[in-house]
Amino acid sequence: MKTRKDAHLWERDPDDWYVEPAKSVRQLLTVERFDGWTHDPCCGRGTIPEVLAAAGVTVTGSDIKDRGAPYFMGVSDFIATGWLPEGVQHVCMNPPYFKAAGAEACIMQALDRAPGKVAAFVSAKFLYGGARSRRLYKARPPSRVWLLTDRPSCPPGAWLAAGNVAGGGEQDFAWLVWDARPLRHPTGALSWVGWL
Repeated sequence: MKTRKDAHLWERDPDDWYVEPAKSVRQLLTVERFDGWTHDPCCGRGTIPEVLAAAGVTVTGSDIKDRGAPYFMGVSDFIATGWLPEGVQHVCMNPPYFKAAGAEACIMQALDRAPGKVAAFVSAKFLYGGARSRRLYKARPPSRVWLLTDRPSCPPGAWLAAGNVAGGGEQDFAWLVWDARPLRHPTGALSWVGWL
């Protein structure tokens, strides 16, 4: 017997603006600390900045459009410019995916500019791909990978802004974390995977 899944199909957002649930950000904070000024260069309406601020983190955001996010510092195309406010230590973001090219470009910009930690919320599919493996993971492997086991729903921001409610997640997501500080991993390996 087939059961109906409570999932939605949406038109693709032209800016690839999809909203991560606050719960997914709170889960990240159970295993990662942001001990300095943290910037979200893809902040949308501000989920990541709001959750980080509630946890006591100094935080700001920017995005390709002003969507009314709290802690918003201005419009900036992070893929094109890599702009971060001077003095930022860490980046925490849900980058636009654009068939993985956008997420990879945002991560590379952040790694080139943030002196501390870079955390990116991505589809778990982003972990795979031969070309990306050569360009990103071999040259700059993440320090940690946190897989989300609850399959969060990440609908388009415009759909949520219209008053709709997220639900029925069908995709796997992960937090990829690059940490410039030398850490000893429990496994003794260069990087490790955990579940949230």
